[in-house]
Amino acid sequence: MQTTFISCLICLLSLACTKQSQIVIPPIIPVVQPPVIVSSILNTAHLEKLTVSVVFPNGEKGEGIYIYADAPNYTPTPAGGEGFTCVDDVSREALFYLRSSAFQSDTLVQKKLYGLLRFLINMQSDNGYFYNFLQAGNVINKNGITSINQPKWWSWRALQTLAEAVPVIQDKNTPLANQLNGVVSKLIAAIKTDLVNIPTDTIQIKGIKVPQWLPEGADQAATLILGLIPFCQATGDPAIRTYIRKLADGIMMMQFGDGSHFPYSCFLSSGNTWHAYGNDQATALFETGIFLNEPKYTASAMAEVNNFYPWILKSGYKNSFDVTFNTVEYAFENTKSYEQVAYGIRPMVFSSVEAYLLTKDEKYADLAGHLAAWFLGNNSASSPMFSIYTGRCYDAINQGNSVNINSGAESTIEALLTMQRVSLYPAVKAALDKYKLN
Repeated sequence: MQTTFISCLICLLSLACTKQSQIVIPPIIPVVQPPVIVSSILNTAHLEKLTVSVVFPNGEKGEGIYIYADAPNYTPTPAGGEGFTCVDDVSREALFYLRSSAFQSDTLVQKKLYGLLRFLINMQSDNGYFYNFLQAGNVINKNGITSINQPKWWSWRALQTLAEAVPVIQDKNTPLANQLNGVVSKLIAAIKTDLVNIPTDTIQIKGIKVPQWLPEGADQAATLILGLIPFCQATGDPAIRTYIRKLADGIMMMQFGDGSHFPYSCFLSSGNTWHAYGNDQATALFETGIFLNEPKYTASAMAEVNNFYPWILKSGYKNSFDVTFNTVEYAFENTKSYEQVAYGIRPMVFSSVEAYLLTKDEKYADLAGHLAAWFLGNNSASSPMFSIYTGRCYDAINQGNSVNINSGAESTIEALLTMQRVSLYPAVKAALDKYKLN
């Protein structure tokens, strides 16, 4: 089957999945399909290998994706103690298929996407939020700290995917689109009750003023915004429109430094910490600026792209660092360069592409391609992390430049989302080819 896809923490409790891979594989047979090479830099063969069909206790069917796959055989593997598939990964996989132009004509792609969306529907809890993990026997993990039905990462990722999906599938599968609308409305109701009216208080952490109305941090607020905007575009909900602005203002408060001074206009992630994974703040502000027609948000996003990303490239990437302020200047604490993961690179590529689309300046296409070249060997390990021949993306570059050659769902999907976006723009693809390891 050939299909052309053109389209587009501080607290570890915020993480969707812990990096574990030990438990007996549940008695579910992964869906086996032939390798699918969809373009010169997109290969979904490994993604297909991780696919798994599920049947929920109510009899409804869905499609998930195994969380891990360990070398050398890359057998699909659960996350120890958590489950074998999760909302975090299914949401991102659905975005990959949703953004493919092949969805419009390929019934197999449509079927796959619908299965993923039905998985998300069945993971919503009565309170509107989502449980994250599904365990062996198709039992929903309702108690794990990385799975509980509270306002956390996995609910925001589900919102982004479902809200983005509704207008795309409306004409092809109206009943499912209507069902998604109901699921989204239920989550929005919970957000209005629990989050919209939180006071705009702040606290000080190591001299850094931190807004307390963001859902655990600016990183989660960014993903939430990326789900709220398509919902608000469809409904015009004035309360959500105001809340988007409130979240964006909080994210802007988490930006420090400038082109000459550390931390170079980066958006901190949570508290006084910056970490690479899930760092979609700039993309969220680009989208907010366009949606609200307020240039201050796009200017703030542009500052991170202009100042922080070149520093990241020059310094060889980072995993995380803390920022302190001593009344005179900002300074580093607890700097870590490793591990480096796909989920830490993809957000920078996306926001660099946003800068390119906004300005039409080729330097941002060059920057996006340069960052994306991390996947193709332009990294501290001089190792290709994503293989266009197997469709695998290695899980991490570790301390000492050793490569974790396992290839789980998150790494694979984040790599594919990156290459999908790169493929859309010839100038970005040309830069990738220029900077990749030959």
